[in-house]
Amino acid sequence: MACRLMGAGIIIGNSQLSCDMARYIKENGGVDVLSAKLADRILTVGVENGQVTGTDVHIANIRKWTSRYHNDAIAWIELARAYTIKGLKTKAKRAALVALQLAPHDRFIVRSAVRFFLHIGDYESAWYYINRASKSHFDPWIKATEINVANISMRSTPAIKKLIPNALSHEQLFHFSELLESYGNLELESGNDHKARKQLKLAWQNPSESVITHAEWIIRNKLPGLKESADLEYSRSPEAYTWQNYNELKLDEAIEAAQEWELEEPYSKYPFIVGTCIACNADKPEIGVDIAERGLTIDPNNKIILNNLCYALLRIGDVESASKHIKKIYPEGETEADLIALATIGLYEIKSKNVTKGRESYTEVIRKFRQQGKTDLQAAAILNLAIAEIDVCTSEAKAIALQALSVTENINTPTVLLVRRILQSKLLGKRTTKGG
Repeated sequence: MACRLMGAGIIIGNSQLSCDMARYIKENGGVDVLSAKLADRILTVGVENGQVTGTDVHIANIRKWTSRYHNDAIAWIELARAYTIKGLKTKAKRAALVALQLAPHDRFIVRSAVRFFLHIGDYESAWYYINRASKSHFDPWIKATEINVANISMRSTPAIKKLIPNALSHEQLFHFSELLESYGNLELESGNDHKARKQLKLAWQNPSESVITHAEWIIRNKLPGLKESADLEYSRSPEAYTWQNYNELKLDEAIEAAQEWELEEPYSKYPFIVGTCIACNADKPEIGVDIAERGLTIDPNNKIILNNLCYALLRIGDVESASKHIKKIYPEGETEADLIALATIGLYEIKSKNVTKGRESYTEVIRKFRQQGKTDLQAAAILNLAIAEIDVCTSEAKAIALQALSVTENINTPTVLLVRRILQSKLLGKRTTKGG
């Protein structure tokens, strides 16, 4: 009972309960080795500083289970997921390999493990295990994953058309939806929009969650004309629902959906990157800081998350905290991420009273985005420069702000609209309305 209460205290944030139970366990003994180690860790590093989390308890419980039931492949793949959340990629890989050894052809195990390998950039392992499973028997879910891995790892893909029956029932459409979507994506990449639309519409009739996620991206970035005809339940996919709400400027709902996306894919960098951006554009940079810090727990050296953290910290005026990370984000080239980082460095310089140096960075970013034809990003940089000028009260701030609003008034993307709203509010001397 003390072990359970110790874990419950961590999960609900009651550090006193966890410490009391850990102390009781250390004094009385009679528990398994893993629980004793967790108790010792709590008493050594504490709970309040975030060193011990609910994930630690989850890992301890799964390890106890796998020590008793060695052949439980699902437990091993769950252990891999939990280790990934903690950023322990070596341990996670070891657990995933055990799961694959126990169930090399199981759909859930193989797809989960392959997803992990893709996450860590181990394309060779991803291809080996998905290809092995695909050869054992035909499964549309496995085959769809194999095709996606082949595309990512630049391998030749099998002919998909012959794998799909001519007539599919509504239930069969669900099981073949990812394969149909893969077929549609390949046609789209080859420039055959007509065939792509046909296969995608078929996939969207009874789609899996993954298909809904990708459908939202395709409609937003490739085939906006399909938006009206696509009857998709975006709320089934936290990622898709995040973007849907953001595009509709439903900011509270978008932030909430992004947090659900975090819970569903806590090992992925994307919910943290997108969530931070949405929070900052909603004029809630303090929430952006929290999201970025959670993301860095999973991926401590991710430059995009570090950049977003710096940007959010600078937006709330915490230059000192931003200074601890700013050197880590210096650009190494002229990619989109590099230029965004250079803009953040410009913001840091302006907030540090080095206005001329900060303007030079922003001017370079604006020029590069204009050359690349990235109008939205160019506009966002122009607006962010104006916001920075107002924040430090430069003599030219008002003129720069009015010019920024003028040159961006015909751009209606969500990000530009929201950053314009922040700038307009600052011109009036007030903060934007919470939640949009």
